[in-house]
Amino acid sequence: MITSTLGFYAFLITLMSVIFSLSKKFSDKLIFKILPGMVWLMLIVALSATFNIFDIKAEGVITGQNLFYSTFLPMMLIMFMLTCDIRDIIKLGPKMILSFLSATVAILSGFTIAFLVMKNFLPENAWSSIAASTGAYIGETINMAAVASAFGVEGINYVYAVVMGTFGFTITLSISMWLIPRTKKWNEKMKASTDGIDEIARKIDFAKKDIDNTPPVMLDYCKLFAVGMIGTLFINWLIPLIPPVSFLTAGGWRVILSSVLGILLGLTPAHRLKGAQEVANVFLYLSLCISMSYSDLGQCVDAPAYMGLIIIMLIVMYIVWILLCKIFKFDLFTAEVGLMANIGGTGSAPAIAATHNPNWISFGILLGFFGDLIGTGVAIAFGNFLHYLSLL
Repeated sequence: MITSTLGFYAFLITLMSVIFSLSKKFSDKLIFKILPGMVWLMLIVALSATFNIFDIKAEGVITGQNLFYSTFLPMMLIMFMLTCDIRDIIKLGPKMILSFLSATVAILSGFTIAFLVMKNFLPENAWSSIAASTGAYIGETINMAAVASAFGVEGINYVYAVVMGTFGFTITLSISMWLIPRTKKWNEKMKASTDGIDEIARKIDFAKKDIDNTPPVMLDYCKLFAVGMIGTLFINWLIPLIPPVSFLTAGGWRVILSSVLGILLGLTPAHRLKGAQEVANVFLYLSLCISMSYSDLGQCVDAPAYMGLIIIMLIVMYIVWILLCKIFKFDLFTAEVGLMANIGGTGSAPAIAATHNPNWISFGILLGFFGDLIGTGVAIAFGNFLHYLSLL
């Protein structure tokens, strides 16, 4: 049984290396088509906690878990957010931003109605798991990890958040792909057109022509870690000085301040630091491992209620989404990229955009980044709203 901090981290990082090596080598196999490497990673960590491969009560393991939240989580958010330049997002134009926000309204409406319908069938703290999952519905996995940290969602409660996110994403992506061959009929029904999209795409691509795409070297990583560590040090120094508020814990402040600092750094030359997203992804997968390390799958008894909640949420979401698309006359490309930039972020929005037109992929990338930027803050605010509803 693993009890030390070093042993705990060695186990998690070795497991990450093995799982992602296998998923890369056997990506065409059914085992990784049904469940991606990320899900296998979380499942194996949860099973390891359930069967006591590591002792979750050992001082070394607890120290390792706390070290992640105090140090590696802020570094992850700083590194990830500094890759986003909000000035680039403005170039998308108001219609694309409105499409994203319309999808956000539809998602939050769906979760609100579903929670009110299902709250008597859910555990008392279900609101926090739903809030964490909302992070993935208005951004991506990194937002879910950040919101989970802000509300202290761990163990089996984090499992429920992952299940809700994965189930909803699979259905939404499938429906989006089903709609693509019906683009002409959609645009006729909505009285919409794609006029002007090509011109905006050319402007976005022209602005990126001077970006250095050479692989990062040692000096790039040194600069990157210097920025991340100094930023984390500053945030951890600042948090004790902030007056306490009822709706934000120290963990919540750490998430918000790290995100804001990363966004501000994205407006400076630090935005061009190479390797940031790759390193942030390592911390992201480590974050998923840490959150699942509290799990005991034997306690996973409320999954059917959460699945029912997501089904209701998706029905309401699509009703509101289609209504807003009709009001604002969104063509299918604009509507779908706005929706998938919420649900999946930079992982799914570019894929949907490229399926419509390979020349429009930049819309998916930038709109996905917009979801990364606002997803955490919106989900934390929505989580507090759900907490209020849970008390009614």
